[in-house]
Amino acid sequence: MTYEEFINKGTDHYMDMVRLIDIKYQYRMELSDSEKEIQEHILEFQKQIKINELRDRFEKCWEVDE
Repeated sequence: MTYEEFINKGTDHYMDMVRLIDIKYQYRMELSDSEKEIQEHILEFQKQIKINELRDRFEKCWEVDE
């Protein structure tokens, strides 16, 4: 599954996968290859959210200065 396919599945799927990964970490269970791939997609999505938040803050600051 590509990152785009993962994102296009929607918020419910994303949250289910986050819970799955969290539970497996909590109980120290090994992740399968597909779960590792999903974990990478989750981390990429979280990075993109953070970048967008920072961009929005910067743009608001830029508008205030003008």
